[in-house]
Amino acid sequence: MMNVTDIRINTNFCNGCAICAGVCAYGILDLGSEKKAMVKPGAEKFCSNCGLCEAICPKGAIQVNYENAGRVPDFSTERCPTTREMGLLITTRRSVRDYKKMSVPKEIFEEIFDIIRYAPTGMNGQSVHWIVISEPDEVAALVSRVIDWARMVIKTQPESVIAPILPVFVSAYDQGIDKICHGAPHVVIAHSPAENPVGFVDAIIAMTHLDLIAPSFGLGTCWAGIVQGALATSPTIRESIGIPENHAPHYAMMIGYPKYTFKRAPKRNSPKITWK
Repeated sequence: MMNVTDIRINTNFCNGCAICAGVCAYGILDLGSEKKAMVKPGAEKFCSNCGLCEAICPKGAIQVNYENAGRVPDFSTERCPTTREMGLLITTRRSVRDYKKMSVPKEIFEEIFDIIRYAPTGMNGQSVHWIVISEPDEVAALVSRVIDWARMVIKTQPESVIAPILPVFVSAYDQGIDKICHGAPHVVIAHSPAENPVGFVDAIIAMTHLDLIAPSFGLGTCWAGIVQGALATSPTIRESIGIPENHAPHYAMMIGYPKYTFKRAPKRNSPKITWK
């Protein structure tokens, strides 16, 4: 059963500016006969819960309520980061493959996820689910299962695109070196219902937000490509970490406190842009 969004408009506050109607992607709002905002009859069912109308109303006359909506943070006294600050955050972010033997408190993860739940999603579907492997022993168990998968691929699927590089990881593991998760204390996996056509894009956007916010908490991250390769092709590994059968894993990320501090940004290619 579909839950219909509850859109409430306080006409005492509404000044009839119609900005809300203009930003609504689905044409749900309009001005009534008294030049006050109104919901078109029966249109609530088309609402995506994006909340743009509520966020943009200059008089605070609109409230959008729906099931499972989390708290709304108050940043009214804050300013947005400057271009310099955003540039610093993006250009100094590095992939971290050496971690301190320290666990990240659950409260830190909760604060991070409370922020990145605002990452954009297709039609505001908000379909991204998260699994946090929080115990280092469980991360080690995941690494072991990924290595078993790698051995299988090397033996039975030598034509696989990924097969030529897997012996490097297996050989290192056999020597007691973890090149799968690099000793990270935690791994985060994003997944969503497999039927969602934009689930992968939504998850990658959300994962990128995680990647960028992590350094502000003193954390380092690294996209776990080999783990994702195993998750994508091994139902056994997906089941072992609790991904529902009807969900698709979209990516995995290592996270923890960096062992080393990067001193400067490395070189990168110049932008490849075609101007029309």
